[in-house]
Amino acid sequence: MRTWLSLFSIAALAACSPAADEGEGLQTEAPAEDAEDASPPGTDIHLFALDWSGEAPVLGASLGGVIRPGYDNQPFFTDDGGLLYTADDATGETDIWRLDLAGGETTQVTQTPGESEYSPRIAPDGRLSYIYQPPGGYAGNAYLANPDNSDRQPAQALAPVGYYGFSGDMRAVAVFHLGEPMTLQLIDRSTTPETVTHIADNPGRSFFRAGRGPALYVTLADEAGVHTIHALNTRTGELREMFALPGTSQDFAVAVMPDDRITFLTVDEGQLYWRAYGRWMPIGAVDWLTGITRLAISPDLSTLAVVAEE
Repeated sequence: MRTWLSLFSIAALAACSPAADEGEGLQTEAPAEDAEDASPPGTDIHLFALDWSGEAPVLGASLGGVIRPGYDNQPFFTDDGGLLYTADDATGETDIWRLDLAGGETTQVTQTPGESEYSPRIAPDGRLSYIYQPPGGYAGNAYLANPDNSDRQPAQALAPVGYYGFSGDMRAVAVFHLGEPMTLQLIDRSTTPETVTHIADNPGRSFFRAGRGPALYVTLADEAGVHTIHALNTRTGELREMFALPGTSQDFAVAVMPDDRITFLTVDEGQLYWRAYGRWMPIGAVDWLTGITRLAISPDLSTLAVVAEE
């Protein structure tokens, strides 16, 4: 049975999320008089039922989501029926929160005054992972911690990085490295010091591990701003070009089917698309939402998260 969540403002969020998705968590320290201008735009996380007709997904009813003033972004579904996300507070700093999908309760996962965390995930080894931003700092590293954020430590030394994805065996992590240009770097965590390999320039912000193989799915942008999905082999560093996202979209989500096959979803101009039969096929409209960026699909394939402007 599906639990339907009403649209609610999360009153329990005494502290919740910034980071404009053009550079979430990548903020420089601003003078006090400019602090308000430096705040990212407000975003909400909308949840939808994802129904299936045979092997084809169909966009279902709205299930509510995280709807409140401020920045709520970077959703990640957990295997135990939760949704991790980043949320800001009145200071402009961010913490990680968890929404229980069955009951609608929210729980604060990190409480770090003066510091910020972004892009929460559950790493393949079961630990909590996120991008850590130190006090007054400019981005930072991918971090690993216990589920309660104890025993936290950097997962890699290269900084500053903004987005990331671990290999299934945790030996490697691919990162979006800030610089001019922005670059995709593959880090071998098994060596001392870590081995950093430049893979490509101009990556996008979506990093997905899916299936049992060594692949991470990322995008690279061309001069026209078109993002093409590539499969990055985290063992060899080989990049395999797959297909372009429609329009100017750079965000996508990956669904792992029961037989371990991979399928992709994205949004362009208010339309949700599914990749099948060598092309993008429309499967539902979300055109009442504006500024759509991040997407995520629950492990049981029943729920879709869509981030949009307030």
